[in-house]
Amino acid sequence: MKHPEKKIKILYTIPNFNTAGSGKALLNVISRIDKNIFEPAICCRHEKGELFKTAEELKVPIYISYFTALMKPRIKGLRNIYRLSRLFKKINPDIIHSYNYSDDYSEGLASRISGIKWVYTKKNMGWGSNAWKIRSKLADVIIPQNKEMVERFFPRFKNLDMIPIGIDINEFADLKRDDKIINEYNLQDSFPVLLTIANVIPIKGIDFLIRGFSLVLEDYRNAKLLVVGEDKTEYADNLKKKVYEQGLSGKIIFTGKQNKIKPFFSVTDAFILSSTKTGEGGPISILEAMASGVIAFGSDVPGISDQFRELPNQLFESENPGAIANKIINFIKTDDETKRIMIKNQLEFVKKITQ
Repeated sequence: MKHPEKKIKILYTIPNFNTAGSGKALLNVISRIDKNIFEPAICCRHEKGELFKTAEELKVPIYISYFTALMKPRIKGLRNIYRLSRLFKKINPDIIHSYNYSDDYSEGLASRISGIKWVYTKKNMGWGSNAWKIRSKLADVIIPQNKEMVERFFPRFKNLDMIPIGIDINEFADLKRDDKIINEYNLQDSFPVLLTIANVIPIKGIDFLIRGFSLVLEDYRNAKLLVVGEDKTEYADNLKKKVYEQGLSGKIIFTGKQNKIKPFFSVTDAFILSSTKTGEGGPISILEAMASGVIAFGSDVPGISDQFRELPNQLFESENPGAIANKIINFIKTDDETKRIMIKNQLEFVKKITQ
């Protein structure tokens, strides 16, 4: 293939690298993009977050700056847009690709004023304001992450290119069992060890998962559930209180936010994502679990169902503790050979969608 004389410059914008899913997805894109054709750069608001160090290791330009602007009051908003357009023109990419999760459209407007093509990835199932429609009309290309987004939000849009989220499967191959995690959380005699990775907020449905897991404990007292994710929320505090009052603190363990996730996959028997009916954009943790050789289950909602489209038996009804409990109990009763087949099918699926 003949390489172009001039590389295509792409500026990827993302609020921060605190949110592991979005940050990992962007870093995967940049690490795998053909550097003979494209010249990537990053713009984010600050240098915080463990993944920012990983971004620096990619050896691409990183601009620390706000890439959105306040739109009100209108006169001031127009001045803000003009200043933002000047920033974009100074960086001078050919394309700006937004990984911003919000409905902000100032970035797209400033890109248009600068004469720079603007693309955005739709990462969640939010669509509650006219701002999303404006954002979409400003975009040269929209990248939805699941089929439900296309059908629900963009039925009349032609400038779409659906790109499901992907991972580097080599990063999760042949994980060695991490004894530090086993000792820290007293997992020595536990089975099954169940894992969920999610910020502890209502949309993640952790309350339904806990209620389902409590039903499992009635018959399987050696089971444990690890909840890995940001838990400095009122919702998390209420869940912890209920867990404590029910005497389940040693069985349901909130680890808080963790910078390194792979050690948790290495000690896990099954992974569960119990998001509510609102749905997800494309949670990367499911694919990471599958690539790690961990059997994964998820609620049958937009975004998650896409990632189980060839594994429908591993879905359960959302917001239904009984359905979660049944899925866990059936997993416990599944013979080893069937589990090996499930793991093999998962890995083949992840390889297929990440090629």
